[in-house]
Amino acid sequence: MSTAVTLLVALAGCTTGPERPRESAKPEAAEPSTAERPSVTQRPYDTTPARPLGQAAVDAQDHAFLRTAFAVRLPAGHRIPRVDEVVVIHRLDDENGELAWMSDGRTFCYGKIRKGYSSYRCGRLPEKPPAPGLLLTLPPEHDRVTSDDDLDRVRSINFVMAEGGPERFDHVKRSQGMGPVHQAVARFPSGRMVTFLTFDHPGHGWQLDPKAEICRSDRAVCFPSEPVPY
Repeated sequence: MSTAVTLLVALAGCTTGPERPRESAKPEAAEPSTAERPSVTQRPYDTTPARPLGQAAVDAQDHAFLRTAFAVRLPAGHRIPRVDEVVVIHRLDDENGELAWMSDGRTFCYGKIRKGYSSYRCGRLPEKPPAPGLLLTLPPEHDRVTSDDDLDRVRSINFVMAEGGPERFDHVKRSQGMGPVHQAVARFPSGRMVTFLTFDHPGHGWQLDPKAEICRSDRAVCFPSEPVPY
């Protein structure tokens, strides 16, 4: 076993008085019942790492990918996770893909791994979810540009975290040039599940359909194909 893999294995005021008649007011729209709303994490948050489910778990063929992934320094304050904490979202090949992990219920790291370089975006989930059923949306990030003459091949990668799992997400109305939705699910010891999603679109000369969106299979959670940053 190589030194890199060995490292990985070692390795979130009030007044009183007579009541006055109320003036007539416009009726307020009825809010959906609790049963109709997508679940949102309630405190206290999990204090232990999430573990990947199914094919999201690292397998024997992923070790070259992980060596590439962790050959660079992570953002300050974040450690290389144990192998059983790594969630593989998208496998492009032995040295390219996307992964993520959560060391606790509030802390996330997302890695975009490409041969020759890796980039990470780590942090804490926002106190207020961006939308019901969502935990986090990051602004698109350009993939590597090989040359100024190759702009038509540039792609932008989006990363989203949704509450729950393992229902599938997919395009409902799809903009031209939009890539497939890749996803993976992790579960905390408490039973809470989180879905990590990535999808890409042309990074140059591309017009987004404002009605394009991605939805969970039960349509309980939807979001625009170009998420609004938190």
